[in-house]
Amino acid sequence: MTSPSTTRSITSPQNTHVRRWAALQEARGIERFRQCLVSGKKVVQETLAQHPAECLELIHCVKTPLPFSIPAHVKTYALSAPLFEKIDLFGTGAPILVCEAPPFPSANLKTRPQGLEILCPLGDPANVGALIRTAAAMGVERIILLKESAHPYHLKAIRAASGTMFKMSLSQGPSIRDLPEPATWATLDTQGESLSGFHWPKDVRLLVGEEGPGLPPRSSGTRLAVPMADSVESLNAVVAAGMALYAYRVQHPLTNPGLRS
Repeated sequence: MTSPSTTRSITSPQNTHVRRWAALQEARGIERFRQCLVSGKKVVQETLAQHPAECLELIHCVKTPLPFSIPAHVKTYALSAPLFEKIDLFGTGAPILVCEAPPFPSANLKTRPQGLEILCPLGDPANVGALIRTAAAMGVERIILLKESAHPYHLKAIRAASGTMFKMSLSQGPSIRDLPEPATWATLDTQGESLSGFHWPKDVRLLVGEEGPGLPPRSSGTRLAVPMADSVESLNAVVAAGMALYAYRVQHPLTNPGLRS
């Protein structure tokens, strides 16, 4: 556990650490420093316990004592209330964790998928986080982030992923418009065949459409449709993906479902 005497107090908004933490609120800062912010008392505690090697620093308000033990290698900083409020975008009041955000390996989409994989072009970081959380629950082997995707280590994405971010295998792929042929994926389209009657290969990639634009006009792959009422034009991309992942798992159940989260 970290001793209070090792905690550094910061009151200046011009402090280099404060400026770095502020930069981590955006994708450009995450890429520059290869670090990210983790917010929320429960998620911070879980990350410290389950992924200590990725944890670098802990930030808290000087008025709020640390409510849990901190590994000795994690540096702690006590910020004045005004400074902490600028970093605490969600207003949780709880300590904020700074973690490593290493670059993702490139995915070779010309190779066959290994198990269940997702191609993600979602531009909203909250949607990316929600998709990662859903994917973790459904035992997805890998998420391939397309160029259109928001940064998965964005604060909003990590918050939506709710502790599952560091459990997923992530890699970098091309633009949704540059996916290689032949197609090795299935995708959701209102004009596709019914999702309920599709026989899922065990090794498959699921291509999620972009929010708004959906799929490129000439996008290939097996197209599947979620049965729904005529009065509804489309579903949220993460909701539709969740339905497809569940349909896959009905045919290919998890061998140890209690171990996945």
